[in-house]
Amino acid sequence: MRTTHAGQRGIALLITIFSLLLLTGIAIGLMYLGDTETRINDNYRSSQQAYFAAYAGLQSVRERMTLANTAPHQITPPSATPGSSASILYVTNPAGNSDTVSPTISSNSYYDGELCTELTSVGQTCGQSNNFQAAVSEDKPSTIVNSSSALSYKWVRVTEKSNANVPPYYNNGSSSNSTRATQICWNGVNEIPVTSLGVANCSTGLGSDPPGWSPVYMLTSLAVTSNGAKRMLQMEVANDPPIETKGAVDSQDHVDLNGALTINGYDYCTCSCTTDKSGNTSCTDRSGTTCDRSHYAIYAAGTVDNPNASEDLISGATPTVVQNGSWPWDVSALVTKYRNATGTVNVMNSPYGWTCSGGSCGNHSNGSFGVPPTFPPSPPSSPTGPANMATQVTYIPGDVQLTSGATGNGVLVVDGNLDIHGGFQFYGLVIVRGVISFTGGGSDKVNVYGALIAGQQSYVDNTLGGSANISFDYCALPQQDKTQPPRVLSFRDISF
Repeated sequence: MRTTHAGQRGIALLITIFSLLLLTGIAIGLMYLGDTETRINDNYRSSQQAYFAAYAGLQSVRERMTLANTAPHQITPPSATPGSSASILYVTNPAGNSDTVSPTISSNSYYDGELCTELTSVGQTCGQSNNFQAAVSEDKPSTIVNSSSALSYKWVRVTEKSNANVPPYYNNGSSSNSTRATQICWNGVNEIPVTSLGVANCSTGLGSDPPGWSPVYMLTSLAVTSNGAKRMLQMEVANDPPIETKGAVDSQDHVDLNGALTINGYDYCTCSCTTDKSGNTSCTDRSGTTCDRSHYAIYAAGTVDNPNASEDLISGATPTVVQNGSWPWDVSALVTKYRNATGTVNVMNSPYGWTCSGGSCGNHSNGSFGVPPTFPPSPPSSPTGPANMATQVTYIPGDVQLTSGATGNGVLVVDGNLDIHGGFQFYGLVIVRGVISFTGGGSDKVNVYGALIAGQQSYVDNTLGGSANISFDYCALPQQDKTQPPRVLSFRDISF
């Protein structure tokens, strides 16, 4: 018979106790890890809630900036860069009467410390004088069925973008406060400092009204959840302006003048022009408008042939033709913008069914790219035409020759070279990535009311001729869609 000594029984007890301690430690560790994981998940959830609340605030304010909105829903953004009177607009959204949202008071729970950083970057002091700010309230629905559906951000700040606020920077490195605080504008394709436009403010544009440039706005949003999670987001937005060319023809290449040709830079929409027997043209105000004389007949980044007796270049601007000018267009970006726009008609699809291969779409006769008004368009601001008159955006994905009297209305985008041979009646904007040539042929005339943008430099020059009559017409150019909110240009998460 085996016997158990007292010492052995003591060792068994110790082993049992240590085992229980080990299991208890493991259990406590698992509980701690589980609690930590829960806290991490809770913090992540709260951070995500704050993120989407801040994002909802940005989108709410962006929608309220839609030009077609009316007060009190509509938000009118500041008209000056930060540092000027009423240059900072806050849209505040307290949770209730006991929740005080004062973003410019340092002791407030929702203080906007980011503003101080931005003011310093453009040479302004951090002292936030009251006359810098204006405020409006969140436009809450009249009835909220579920309180959880209400937006829970605290404030959204609206300011005009200044140089040196955020990248990309323009004229970076300048010690001049005025340069660092330069207003940034948007032309639908690029951002550019207002000083590069030769005007005092983006909203003064390049001549016509509305302008061809829009201010870029910075929307900054802060959201704070009930357990204290904070997120700050920032968005740059701008309204797409109507396109406004510098001349009836904007050419990046040298321009050959060939044959009978008339190019008129007076705005047909606001100017009434007559030509006397001696061939002298004079233009006056149309009824109820002021004649816009600010556009050139031809604006070229290259050179332009001297006109002969059969080539008439007319403009109210001096000089009539600009040569070796700074090229204002990113033609590739313009082509991409219209190619990808909703509703754009690609000629490779119905109803055209063209075959385009190797960069060429061939020759096409009697092409119809929208139904134009009666030529000449009259009245200019609201031209009349056939019952089926309609605009469209047409995209041709390669070189093309249009023959036998093509017509159109709207925007024609040629992603290659364009040769007009045998007449062309178009009301709107023609954008050509490559070279444009009017080579005559047939008895049909070439009449374009609107503008031409003729693209990249090449060994083949742009050729204008073929009995062409090209008149700048602001009313025919793509106009601003006031029913859409400003376009989002950039978006970022701010650490603070």
